[in-house]
Amino acid sequence: MRASLLALPVLAMLAIAGCGGGATTGTAPPSTATTATGIQGPSEVAAEPVDHAGDNPFTPPVGKDRKNAKPPKRAVNTGAPVSYRGNLPGLYGGTNNYTTCDKEQLVSFLQATPDKANAWAQALGISTTEISTYVDDLTAVTLRTDVRVTNHGYVNGIANPIQSVLQAGTAVLVNRYGRPVVKCYCGNPLTAPLTYTTPTYTGPIWTGFEPTHITIIQQSTTIINVFKLYDPASGKIFARPAGTDGGRDGPYYGPGGDVLPENPPTQTEPPTQTEPPTQTQPPEQPQGPTENPQANFDPASGTVDSTYTLYASGFAPGIVLAVDLTRPDGVHETYTFNVGSDGSGHYTFPHNGDPILGTYTAVVSDPATGASATATTTVNG
Repeated sequence: MRASLLALPVLAMLAIAGCGGGATTGTAPPSTATTATGIQGPSEVAAEPVDHAGDNPFTPPVGKDRKNAKPPKRAVNTGAPVSYRGNLPGLYGGTNNYTTCDKEQLVSFLQATPDKANAWAQALGISTTEISTYVDDLTAVTLRTDVRVTNHGYVNGIANPIQSVLQAGTAVLVNRYGRPVVKCYCGNPLTAPLTYTTPTYTGPIWTGFEPTHITIIQQSTTIINVFKLYDPASGKIFARPAGTDGGRDGPYYGPGGDVLPENPPTQTEPPTQTEPPTQTQPPEQPQGPTENPQANFDPASGTVDSTYTLYASGFAPGIVLAVDLTRPDGVHETYTFNVGSDGSGHYTFPHNGDPILGTYTAVVSDPATGASATATTTVNG
């Protein structure tokens, strides 16, 4: 179960195109940076710079990206992409009282194009009647790191998935668990990425791009009511209420957003305001079938020669589950697998000759609802 050797099975041949996924391999639009080349195949990851819509966007631009964004100093990895929870202070950026995404424009366009609305909603696991309420609960932020996602373009009436890395400075809408779900420049839905052991990056590569600087954003385990965003103009953190897009931001309350953990800076709470903005709990989203998730490893304890399988049940049928695996050395790995019509599924980890000994903890979750279950297994010598 070692990080470098946990290969995710190839699920599909994915096409390459900018902000929108294409049905066939395409040529990336002109860029001020060089273009990466590589062997065409399922391990490809499309590089998507700021202000880049591609050939198959869902909508016209409904947001403004930030050029020349500087990633935090510690957003660097030595192997698999570093994972951060969506509620980490300073993980996202923004400008105090400045709107980067127009949620009303996004909803209006989708409502005026029913075919696109249907494909968009299916990609995010909601119904078309829920789009307005769903978008209303989203929060506008700016990526501070180059982030891996599964992007979706509109091709032949469906949301076509494409593995992508979004450049720091990209404006996105995040859900109430802090995970990016919409790329504002083109309205495309975003979901959790598939992970590759040896990815090939294609498309318009920006100056300063480094595979070791890529991050994966995991959803928080609890609902986020206030996001703590880093303002690059001031170098300070400010509060943005969940479900807003820049019109109800709180005051600045301290520096420290330029460095992400290992050792996160201490963030003090914002001072009490005489007339604080009204903080209402985001309305509950319709959840569809009731979920009662459970997860377990088989075996719960084994040796280096055992075959380890992660089982999950009690989830909504026909969805893709996200797995956050914490190794004994503290490194996080991410995986996905499908569940069947009975709401259950499993993922078997391949053998390797030199696993890390100790306890592995897997959090299996439904990205659409936040329902999750935890399982552990121990690898003995």
